[in-house]
Amino acid sequence: MQWGQIKTIFIISFLVLNLFLVQEFLEKIETSNYDPLEKQSPVEEQLSEYGITYDLPEKGQKESYVSAPRYTLTEEDLLAIEEASDNQQIGLTSSQNEVLPLEDVLDGEPSIFNMEVIASEFIEPLSLDLENDLNESIESIKSQVFKGDSYVFWDYYEDEQVLLFFQRQNEKTVYFNESATLIVLLNEEGDAIQYRQTMLDELEDRPDEQTVTDPINAVFSVWTNTVIPSDSHVTLDLGYQTLVPLDDGVQVFVPTWDVIVNEEDHFFVNAMEGQFVSHDEEKFVTERKEALKREIQDLISE
Repeated sequence: MQWGQIKTIFIISFLVLNLFLVQEFLEKIETSNYDPLEKQSPVEEQLSEYGITYDLPEKGQKESYVSAPRYTLTEEDLLAIEEASDNQQIGLTSSQNEVLPLEDVLDGEPSIFNMEVIASEFIEPLSLDLENDLNESIESIKSQVFKGDSYVFWDYYEDEQVLLFFQRQNEKTVYFNESATLIVLLNEEGDAIQYRQTMLDELEDRPDEQTVTDPINAVFSVWTNTVIPSDSHVTLDLGYQTLVPLDDGVQVFVPTWDVIVNEEDHFFVNAMEGQFVSHDEEKFVTERKEALKREIQDLISE
């Protein structure tokens, strides 16, 4: 056999062997679920070391700051409230903090329709069953409240006997804002006896849309500022928190990551700048409850 033929056979054999080895390598990659081009970032590696798992939204979302004044009730609103208030004694608070019964406001001049707060007492307590049917109880409350579907349930504070709801706009929740809150007071039997309601006017986008902080960095910001237990699971939701109130009564809101740990603990991160945002939840609830008590007392004394 000539040397040229032998050389050709060797070349073909090596090619076949190489093809076989490449095929074996590709099969091992496929079965191992490992992508050699997709490595964990340092942040992901640190969270992984503590067994912290997460379901995150897509990164690269674009958002803008938004603004809105507090919503002022119109005459049409007040008539709708009156029509649905068979079991309620309703008081309205103006921007000057004057509390008036609903019927007095309706009997007054149109110029006094600058009411911004609804405070109501149920004539007969509204029956609820928070322990066995929380969802139905929530819907029952929302059915008794003006524009109830614009609020989402946040939490039940058993020590305060309070249910807290937040207003939701643009498919995003406005967190812990006094002007976008529904607070419901319960009696010892767990039935609703009073509520206080505020709302924002329609949110308006401000200029300069920008890409929000990467969700994984929001998780890491919470992890470095507070305690996330090992082996926790984290999810994120995007809402709004107050950035600054303006002199004309308009508030500016910043997109905010709600970092939810094990479906129960909530932490907040400024989605535009990435900072961890602390807040005093207990103080917020206590102040809203005290405001409700004052306004109901003023209503009764009218």
